[in-house]
Amino acid sequence: MLTWVDLLALLSLAVGLAWGFRSGLQGAFAGLGVVLYLLLAQVGFVGPWWGLGLGLLLGLLGKSLPLPSLSQGLEALLGSLGGFLLGLFLALAIWTGYPWEKTAAGTLRYPSLSLPTPVYDGVSQSPFAREAFRLAWTSPWLRRALDLGQP
Repeated sequence: MLTWVDLLALLSLAVGLAWGFRSGLQGAFAGLGVVLYLLLAQVGFVGPWWGLGLGLLLGLLGKSLPLPSLSQGLEALLGSLGGFLLGLFLALAIWTGYPWEKTAAGTLRYPSLSLPTPVYDGVSQSPFAREAFRLAWTSPWLRRALDLGQP
């Protein structure tokens, strides 16, 4: 059964995809921004200010560069791909953005027991949150980009 956490994450994925389809090349630039942010995170430039600055820079470039005209279908496809990447990154950030803790045995507990009960229930009963956290934790690229900390 989906929880409120899943609904928020899936809504961000759907909005990213729809926005990318409607915006065309701007959505493609947003997807490129997500990819560049993942690359920058690997060298230590992690945080919302880097992502926001990169997004604003790519948005400015997308508006000011004299790009050739593409067919409407190709532009929608590129925009949808970029919007999907943006929405997927936002969904992963929502699913993995809750605190985790190390137990006395040295294992990870996600979500942390220190969360308020409604938040803990929403995250712990989510069919996607634990799997998304496991994926992000085992991938060094995603762990750095989502700023989950060190093992």
